[in-house]
Amino acid sequence: MRKILILSLTSLATSVFAATSTNSESSSYAAFQQFDRQYSFGFGVTSGQLTNGSNDATNNTQFVNVEVERLFNIGVWMDINAYLLTYYSQVADPAVPTLGVTTGSQAQFGGLNAKVGYAFPLLKDTLMITPYAVLGRNVNLSSYSLAAAPSTANLTQDYFWSVGGGARLEYRLNSVFDFYLDQSAVYNASQAPTTQGLPANNNYAYTTTLGSKFNLYRNFQLGGQLFYTGNYFTQSLVTSSGTALVPQSTVGGMLSVGLTY
Repeated sequence: MRKILILSLTSLATSVFAATSTNSESSSYAAFQQFDRQYSFGFGVTSGQLTNGSNDATNNTQFVNVEVERLFNIGVWMDINAYLLTYYSQVADPAVPTLGVTTGSQAQFGGLNAKVGYAFPLLKDTLMITPYAVLGRNVNLSSYSLAAAPSTANLTQDYFWSVGGGARLEYRLNSVFDFYLDQSAVYNASQAPTTQGLPANNNYAYTTTLGSKFNLYRNFQLGGQLFYTGNYFTQSLVTSSGTALVPQSTVGGMLSVGLTY
């Protein structure tokens, strides 16, 4: 009787453990969860092309990025990141005479963006595609938004609501190496006030990202990415004096260090 009881308890414990293990990581996503359950800190650089319709210029930036990513057992994928520029360099960009100052023309000095999607495995443990939606709030502070505003007293109103979508194709080589290609399209709706007959600097931003993740030791992960963004404005932003430069395209890269969970 005692042996039967022990065997029954052992069998029950084994069943519970197996059920728990099965529920904790879906067989369809477990391999990708090794990479896509992570939080990280990144440092990046960009170089951007600017124009006012008649003259071109270049800016260079450095930024820091904090990211939290999770691929759930049921296939739902979520990614939240916040970034902030720590350095900005640009040739002279005189704003309209009423400002009397030189200001930067990289509108998005910082922001918070969230992506939510659903992952579809294409090849078991190897290839997966994740369509997603994007929602964000990004700073809109540039010589153009300042020139178009009635006042520079309240700069907290100079921001974009960013809405769009995209898809990420992910290739898992093995438990150490993971690569992805991400394409997104976002509409940046400016909330900055405008006067002087200048239109808002609403724009579409198309971003292509090539990234990689490396699980080097236990929960330690390194990441890297290269990206390109093209900006297309819904209205002409060329001013009568032609002094306010606006971004046209940006190339950049980022390195990150983080932990998986």
